[in-house]
Amino acid sequence: MHYFAYGANLSRAHMQLWCPSSRPLVAATLPNHRLVFRYRADIVASEGDRVPGGLYEISAADLDSLDEGEDFPDLYDRIRVTAETEHGPVEAFAYQMRPGHAFALPAPEYLSLIEQGYEDWGLDPALLPIRTQAGDLAEQ
Repeated sequence: MHYFAYGANLSRAHMQLWCPSSRPLVAATLPNHRLVFRYRADIVASEGDRVPGGLYEISAADLDSLDEGEDFPDLYDRIRVTAETEHGPVEAFAYQMRPGHAFALPAPEYLSLIEQGYEDWGLDPALLPIRTQAGDLAEQ
């Protein structure tokens, strides 16, 4: 199955710790969403925006491990997404934080994992929003 990673799991080394049989496939983007931080990375629907990420092929055992790491179903829900790649659209799943969590900057160690992931996948680090915005806070 395909997993669209956009946060700490973009770091290939971090992903290998959680999911040793996972296989990185291709950089991808998630259309009509934007990346926000609620201490941890999250995606929210946002017409016209795009979230950079990476697609992994994972096993059922990897899925169990990811669910545990993402505190599914308490903190994150698992959602179906269509990621865009240079080879066309790919059906995958991603994690989206459950409602009720305030926007907050990530811890430096967590942000470092995401920055490493951007480097691992060849993503533009300028696309990483490292701040909360007044408009974001008003949405809650």
